[in-house]
Amino acid sequence: MNTKNLIHKKLEHELELYKMMVNASLDSITLIDRGYKYLIVTDAYTRARQLKKEEILNHTVADVWGEKIFEEIIKSKLDECFSGKTVSHIAAYEFKKNEISYIETVYTPCFTSGSKASYAVVISHNITELKKSQEKIEALAYYDSLTNLPSRPLFLDRLYHEITKANRKGKSVAVFFFDLDEFKKTNDTFGHSAGDKLLTNVGDRLKKYLRETDTIARPGGTINLDEKNNSDYLARIGGDEFTFIIPDVSDKRATTRIAERILNIFKEPFEILDREIFISTSIGIAFYPDDGDDVETLLKNADTAMYKAKSKGKNNFQYYSPDMNQRAKERVKVETKLRYAIKNSDLQLYYQPQYNIDNAKMTGMEALIRWEDKELGMVSPKDFIPLAEETGMIIEIGDWVINSACHQGKVWHDQGFNDLNLGVNLSVRQFFDPNLVDKIKSAIETSQFDPNFLELEITETAMMHDTEGAMKIINEIKSMGIKISLDDFGTGYSSLVHLKLFPVDMLKIDQVFIRNADLNGRDGAIISSMIDMCHKLNIKAVAEGVETIESLSFLKDNRCHFAQGFFFSPPIPVEKFEDLLYCSN
Repeated sequence: MNTKNLIHKKLEHELELYKMMVNASLDSITLIDRGYKYLIVTDAYTRARQLKKEEILNHTVADVWGEKIFEEIIKSKLDECFSGKTVSHIAAYEFKKNEISYIETVYTPCFTSGSKASYAVVISHNITELKKSQEKIEALAYYDSLTNLPSRPLFLDRLYHEITKANRKGKSVAVFFFDLDEFKKTNDTFGHSAGDKLLTNVGDRLKKYLRETDTIARPGGTINLDEKNNSDYLARIGGDEFTFIIPDVSDKRATTRIAERILNIFKEPFEILDREIFISTSIGIAFYPDDGDDVETLLKNADTAMYKAKSKGKNNFQYYSPDMNQRAKERVKVETKLRYAIKNSDLQLYYQPQYNIDNAKMTGMEALIRWEDKELGMVSPKDFIPLAEETGMIIEIGDWVINSACHQGKVWHDQGFNDLNLGVNLSVRQFFDPNLVDKIKSAIETSQFDPNFLELEITETAMMHDTEGAMKIINEIKSMGIKISLDDFGTGYSSLVHLKLFPVDMLKIDQVFIRNADLNGRDGAIISSMIDMCHKLNIKAVAEGVETIESLSFLKDNRCHFAQGFFFSPPIPVEKFEDLLYCSN
């Protein structure tokens, strides 16, 4: 064999080795000429595309991928490569239905002669597993593990980008800030697992109702990684707080319709652990740039507007206005002072007497909390009790009230007024405190107050929140000899089922029916019906808010058992109440 043949054979052998080496690569490798025609393809490429070699070789890229994808994505990359540049590109492909593959592709120019690239070597590497790992890390960092919604960091990042875009385009951005009304009561009543399930269901319902856009291309096509689903603008940023961005707002009136839609989707109950739970939401809305030109200010002002919605009775939406900031600051101030008042024992108990209507004899008193601050003066319970409920301070306040009232009741009993009943209010959150019964037992044991003279006043709201749980708690309380009073009857759900189910000893007719009542009209008919119902159910009727002799006479004529109100005495501090006791005696 001559030298020329030996060299030729050696080259053929080396070429075979190169082919084996290239084909052994897990990466897809192709050689494309300037006419966009495939000249060489590896086995990995044919496997990835699920095509035979003869379906690819000597065919153009447009033939293999389709004209649309070639023109929109691949052609520009090849042209840049043929100009002499190495080009890198990442895209998502759906080679199989509902199976996304992420491919990193590098286009490298090949020069045979002259300054023009004759070919492009295209190497594609499947980075799907790497992408999935990155997505898992990103999910942990940027998505809420409970609802799978974006979390606060991702929301703030998206809001920043939308503000930046709006600034360039001269557009507006709306930020919705909303949280669930009385969510803490749901947690306290049904437990944290039910609360978590509720949050998940709320997130799912919100995603369903918010406008969505399709982001997945047809099988065999690509996915634009920059496309977003509009529900991605929804986020859970903490606790029961949700936010939503509306970009490119041209007409602010459109946000009203969206807010109303969000409120409406809460009208249907949520099925949680075989229970129907009703819950509403309060929404605050702020706009860029009118209500803030940066992320922090915009979110803070939307939050402020949300608290305004809560102060207006919850289950509504409010637009931010500058004067809200002052009220928000005042709220923070009151909250801070209330915490110090609890810590420093600055709260007081006032007592309002109750009288037997038939013989005008004092039969007991209701303990009512009062707070006088050096700077704020006398703060109305209407201003600080809802705040204490929201922040959870009501549990600590309620514990102090029961203990203080029982100790004071024991003092008066020891002074000879040992036939007086003592009424103490329980808030909804306090009523469902898992340690309530033990705390009541402790207060009675520590104070040595006779439990047969203790009346715990519970609202209808507490009873309807969890009927089964409420029944168990009430039975435990009554087993100690304590009486149960249904407070504010007629203002809440007013379900006669409560009177049928629960062993209530007393029913308190709310002052809204008594004060300024038309006793000869509808008001009088309602009051007399309530009293008559109490007699038939063997429940004692207590009228609140009695301020005139006419009201008292009407109540006496209709056989109401007990009454309290300014006609007899307003709530007064311990010293004055003792004077009243001795005068009555």
